[in-house]
Amino acid sequence: MTQNSTGPCWYVGCVRSCQEKRVAEALARKGVEHYLPVRREVHRWSDRRKVVECLVIPRFIFIRCKDAERASILAGEQRILRFLFSDGKAAVVRDSEMETFRQMVERGGSKLTVSDVPLAPGDRVRVMDGPLTGLECELVSVGGGRCLAVRLGALGTAVMDLDIQTVEKL
Repeated sequence: MTQNSTGPCWYVGCVRSCQEKRVAEALARKGVEHYLPVRREVHRWSDRRKVVECLVIPRFIFIRCKDAERASILAGEQRILRFLFSDGKAAVVRDSEMETFRQMVERGGSKLTVSDVPLAPGDRVRVMDGPLTGLECELVSVGGGRCLAVRLGALGTAVMDLDIQTVEKL
């Protein structure tokens, strides 16, 4: 996507290993809009269960800012190593794609994965049932199964298993 020089865009920041939550806290203190995709999962051991927050995309954080602000954010937060680039420009995730991705993370019932394998364009669909009701996304075939996908620019594509009976073609 081309960059919008006037308004803020979502950029993908590459973060030092195991520093994602600290970077998110630091950005929040500075008033920088950001999104760290985490999911709550129940982990089971032989003697107990515990709800833990798991990173959906380790070592990445989404930062919404103007293009001119990226350098100062990078200089002000040592744990951000760089911003993701594609074709010589900072990779931008569209607002609509970011909103769909957020809904997949927050409302999705099944495991969410992110793949950097390019996907062929598929049918646009609307989810008719379940926690993602109303989302409009792209239907793709992955390994013979059907999945719901949303493109995240140069980062790749977020993919979630979804029952084919719960979608309708647009």
